[in-house]
Amino acid sequence: MYTNHTVTHKASHQPHIAGALRQFADNEVLDEVAKAAKFHRPQMLRNKLILEQPHKLTIHELVDITKASGNRCIIDGVLMELGCATSVHLGDLSACERLPLTDRALEITTNAGQLGRIAMDVKAQKRVTERMRHEAIKRASFVMTELAIFMHDVEQKFQAIPVLSVAVDAMQTMPTPGFI
Repeated sequence: MYTNHTVTHKASHQPHIAGALRQFADNEVLDEVAKAAKFHRPQMLRNKLILEQPHKLTIHELVDITKASGNRCIIDGVLMELGCATSVHLGDLSACERLPLTDRALEITTNAGQLGRIAMDVKAQKRVTERMRHEAIKRASFVMTELAIFMHDVEQKFQAIPVLSVAVDAMQTMPTPGFI
């Protein structure tokens, strides 16, 4: 069970999706997303994000609202429900050259530290609020995405000049004649 202030939500039989729907509704301006995703009325989108409503998002609507908002949390919720890692946007991979490896590593470390802070809060409070859960999921998803981009970037750099990379590695690990 997750607590949201004074309201208690029972996790559905698909808790990752349930949490992702609530997170999406909390983080987005649904009127704008509904308009961009070509819903007839914004209330239709609101209703489809409420677990107790009989109408559910279709795959096509999910793709439309994800493209309109840029928010992949529902997609990530579906993937986590299936036991998969969260998504990595291909645009993030193509933009990896803009951020040096050291800066990316620092971003990963910072967000991993924030995850540690959240874990300490959970331990101290002996409960997980819905806000804490959403923040932990958001940070963990970010770290996993950044790690995937980091690995991709390292591979790309190695593939660009493999002979030079191997030579530099060999020079750094081999003893230099005349030095002890």
